[in-house]
Amino acid sequence: MKRLSANVEYKLPSLAKYVDSVNFFHNNNPTDSQNLLFDATPEGVFELVFQNNDAVWQKSHQEVHWKRRDEAFVGGLHQQRYLLKLPPDTEIISVRFKPGAFKYVFSGALNEFANEKIPVVDLWQSAGKQLSQKLRRNQTPGEKIELIGGFIIDQLNDGRYSVIDETVRHIMNHRGLVDLPDLEQKSHLSSAQFRKRFREEVGLSPKKYSKIIRINSVISEFYSNQQGLLLDLAYAHDYYDQSHFIKEFKSIVGQTPTQYLAELSASC
Repeated sequence: MKRLSANVEYKLPSLAKYVDSVNFFHNNNPTDSQNLLFDATPEGVFELVFQNNDAVWQKSHQEVHWKRRDEAFVGGLHQQRYLLKLPPDTEIISVRFKPGAFKYVFSGALNEFANEKIPVVDLWQSAGKQLSQKLRRNQTPGEKIELIGGFIIDQLNDGRYSVIDETVRHIMNHRGLVDLPDLEQKSHLSSAQFRKRFREEVGLSPKKYSKIIRINSVISEFYSNQQGLLLDLAYAHDYYDQSHFIKEFKSIVGQTPTQYLAELSASC
């Protein structure tokens, strides 16, 4: 099992405040899709995804059955690691929004997106349908990304800035290790208002979101350094209680750290 990594990564300078990157993946491998598996760990970001077909399948580690993905959809914040099954010649363009930034292109309550993949046409009706139709034409990746960028600009609403943006920034800067009661107090909102606003503007509760950011930081650092043990990295992220770390890791990844590393070693 391996991570799905981009063949090419693009930036959209005009959308740098909202979009982290645009990842382009093209599967040139002739291997049958039954054997071509990738896994993805929750990262706390929304993704706007476009595929050249509807033959990509996805399921979490807890699910038994695979589910077919739409050609164009928005992926909400996932709380568990999931698997992808790709057929040959699959092309995927994924627009990764910055943490907490998707609320600037869609005004609804984002907690309704949790663990969901919402078709673009359901969110933006005719505008989403027109974009999907344009992307089906034989254009280069650069041309497609330019179309997507223009579409996002048309949806922007800067008026949604709030104190929750500062909370998200603090959580990211501290790798998920935060004092939530302190953040509530700094927001000058009641505890109930703070949690409600956070769920609606970010997509998950502040506690769940912080947990995902913290575990993902451990995993990302492991992949970046390719040295040391996950447990050592857990201590570096202030998980002083080993059982607590294992419980949180399994709740998101679907495996214990030991099982995860064994699977990783077997795939190398």
